[in-house]
Amino acid sequence: MGFVVSERAGKAGLAVGAALLLAACAAGGGGASTGRPGSGGATHGTVRADAADSVDVAFGTASGLTDRVPGPPAGAVPDGTPGAVRQASTATGVAITEGEVREVGPHGTITYPAVTSCLVVTVYLRDGGKVGGHASLFQVPGKYSSDEILPAVARAVGRRPVKGVDVSGAVGAWNPSYFEKAIERYTDGSAPEPTGDAQRIGDVVARLLGRPRTAVTVRDLPDGDITR
Repeated sequence: MGFVVSERAGKAGLAVGAALLLAACAAGGGGASTGRPGSGGATHGTVRADAADSVDVAFGTASGLTDRVPGPPAGAVPDGTPGAVRQASTATGVAITEGEVREVGPHGTITYPAVTSCLVVTVYLRDGGKVGGHASLFQVPGKYSSDEILPAVARAVGRRPVKGVDVSGAVGAWNPSYFEKAIERYTDGSAPEPTGDAQRIGDVVARLLGRPRTAVTVRDLPDGDITR
């Protein structure tokens, strides 16, 4: 794929090509796994959380239509029920790695480590808390894929009032459509190339989270950790 958007986009092209090759092998019975439910690979698992840690979201479906149900007691391991969400956290700081969605309480801090080809989405709640999602170009085994991140964030936010949404990271490595159909789902090699279109990325994020476009900001940031 001839990516010309930026140096990041060139790196992303290699990642996209590798992901598509693996997906093609899986489709042809070559034994490679996409890690998606029903593909013969790893399925979404559960996340262990400590009582003083963050809200953990049990892995749901890409449709975002799964009903929210009460989560397990603090300190317990979620049972894998799709859409299960813990109650509001009082944690003062959490780290959210690729493919994860977590939450901090009022005045808490979210750190997204090693953001090199990813986009991170932070929803600022009116009570001072934050819900964050770390979207990777292609799926980390056992974690959310890029088209599952925003539905999972929306489920975690629920009906709580929102002040705004921040999208930051490697804008140049992304096509807005990756939030709607993950790269690894294109088994025929037709995945769209990165565009680096910040305006359209903001449009898609606003629509999938059900928020006004004016509430969403998009920032292209250098490689490294991002703190919100």
